[in-house]
Amino acid sequence: MRIAPVIAAVALAVTTLAPTASANSQATTAYSPCGYFEAGDGAWYNHCTSDGSWIKILVDYRTEDGVVRCVGPGETFLGAVSRIQNAWYIGLRC
Repeated sequence: MRIAPVIAAVALAVTTLAPTASANSQATTAYSPCGYFEAGDGAWYNHCTSDGSWIKILVDYRTEDGVVRCVGPGETFLGAVSRIQNAWYIGLRC
């Protein structure tokens, strides 16, 4: 039995199954869900439509303080997870 063909086959299988890097320079995870998500220490909002929309960013649950921000398609960095509690679409285009 030759080892080289087995190693070559395994190497091909591993490189074929390896995920590719995203073209988005702000990509944070292999799978970014639509809406609010956290990746590492960062809070993100992934807007999955082709237009801009307003979102509400909740900064503090106790006071329900937040800000309204227009986001375009794709991922937008919102801030540190320690500061941002949540974010959601509020139904208006911008």
